[in-house]
Amino acid sequence: MRRPLAIALLMGLTAAAPPPVVQDRARNPARSPLLLDLASDLTTVCGNSKDVANQLICVSWLNGASQINARFQTLSPQILPDFCPPPQAATLGRQRELLLGWLAANPKEAGNPALMAYRKAMAGAFPCQAA
Repeated sequence: MRRPLAIALLMGLTAAAPPPVVQDRARNPARSPLLLDLASDLTTVCGNSKDVANQLICVSWLNGASQINARFQTLSPQILPDFCPPPQAATLGRQRELLLGWLAANPKEAGNPALMAYRKAMAGAFPCQAA
């Protein structure tokens, strides 16, 4: 009985926990905040109301992130919660305001991925009702 267990252990055939679904990559120190990779990039780009290019980048990113939420249901609501805005209530301008307010209230999120921060902010403003 012990021999098969020893062989299984050596071959890595034990019931170990599966590997994580995602893994953060090392940050490139020369990266541009215009890539909107981190939550802090959202604050930098979307919070710059004087630069038209930054505003276009911001609303384009928000549009894409919103479309992802509308099309796909999350499989990891703890990481990327769904949100359910009422019709006409979540314009891109309103999403920008809500996001910037949420980021200001949650400064510890600054180093987290931008999409995670966005989804948390929108889920706080527009929670989905239990079916």
